[in-house]
Amino acid sequence: MITYDNAHKLAKSLKECDEYKAYKELEKKIAANSKTRKMVDDFRKRQFEIRSAQMMGQKIEESKIEKIKELQGIMIKDPTVSEFMHAEYRLSQMLSDIYKIIGEALDLNFNKDEKDVEGKKIDEAK
Repeated sequence: MITYDNAHKLAKSLKECDEYKAYKELEKKIAANSKTRKMVDDFRKRQFEIRSAQMMGQKIEESKIEKIKELQGIMIKDPTVSEFMHAEYRLSQMLSDIYKIIGEALDLNFNKDEKDVEGKKIDEAK
């Protein structure tokens, strides 16, 4: 149970960190303006669609890429949205770093070349 206790301590620590607090404060500002919230939601939806397609190895339509670039350009001009995007990136980066630290400490092979136990590529074993 100590592991779960430590996980709860980590969660509490994250909730108290500056990156999280800044993100949540800016999230409230975004949510308070329906036009801005809709724009951010639309951007996220389009971003998710592109990332999903990339992960499945699909070719991304140029029009989708152009539209997301256009939205990003508009969003960056709004100081609150720009600040929110940066805060979200900083929080995401911190969480990614923590996940990497845990993965490395446990010697997890999530980012390695899909190797089997003997170190050979899975494809080569077939």
